[in-house]
Amino acid sequence: MVGLKGISAVVATLNSEKTIKRCIESILSNGLNEIVLVDGGSSDRTITIAEKYPAVKIIKNVKGGRPSQKDAGWRVAEGSLILFMDSDTYIDDGTVPALLPHLKDEALAGISCRVACANPQNILARLRDFDFELFYSELFRESRVAEAPADPTGCGLFKRRALEEIDGFDLEYPYAEDLKLLHRLQRKGYRVQMTYTPVVYHHHRENLKGVCEQFYWHGYGRGMLVEETRQKFYLKRNPIKLMSRFLKTAIKKDTKLIPLYPIYRALIEVAFLLGYAHGRTSRRYPR
Repeated sequence: MVGLKGISAVVATLNSEKTIKRCIESILSNGLNEIVLVDGGSSDRTITIAEKYPAVKIIKNVKGGRPSQKDAGWRVAEGSLILFMDSDTYIDDGTVPALLPHLKDEALAGISCRVACANPQNILARLRDFDFELFYSELFRESRVAEAPADPTGCGLFKRRALEEIDGFDLEYPYAEDLKLLHRLQRKGYRVQMTYTPVVYHHHRENLKGVCEQFYWHGYGRGMLVEETRQKFYLKRNPIKLMSRFLKTAIKKDTKLIPLYPIYRALIEVAFLLGYAHGRTSRRYPR
């Protein structure tokens, strides 16, 4: 089994000065000694901050967005295992050692972390966290390890050979590149899982414009994938069970969110569906 010195981290950045220091230091505190930081052309202090760490290898001005940055990063990294992390995330000490044993399974290409909120002082961030909690209450109902449904590279440990087999990320996806990565891996017979613990702490968007833009692009990428692969997306859900789960989670987490969450959910659903519709018409595939 590969040790910690055989793991390289890949972090895609763009104007990440507020979060990159903690992200880098959390990776280093997990015992890794190579971080490939791929920057998309930051105009703030992101590069200056990253240059202070000898373990950080910096690739500058990579165009094409996060898919191109992530793809460039793992290709130049030296490790046989690749830890992808978003620049606005951080992890606790011991997270990577806890993920490592999962990859003994030959059928597993990667293992990712459940998302927790890094900025709960912001109401929109708390609503996003509540949204995650509703989803996770169903996903992890029977086990503390589940099949990863999306976003496995927000904080995910992957086998290099699996990435090589699928030739990495699809660079034609401007967003939701993780969804296409999962699809490519599954077609090769691989699985990607998510753990309930450890978690990755993510700084959620703190203004409504940013939240809606994020969900628009989530929808756009999902629409592209559905159009290309003919995957089913929306599944029938029991509204009574949904309401019950909503109330149980709200009472447990934060009752102040009960009147706000339906409004929040309606707004992000509209943004997502607009993106989804545009994504489905962005390219035409033979039927």
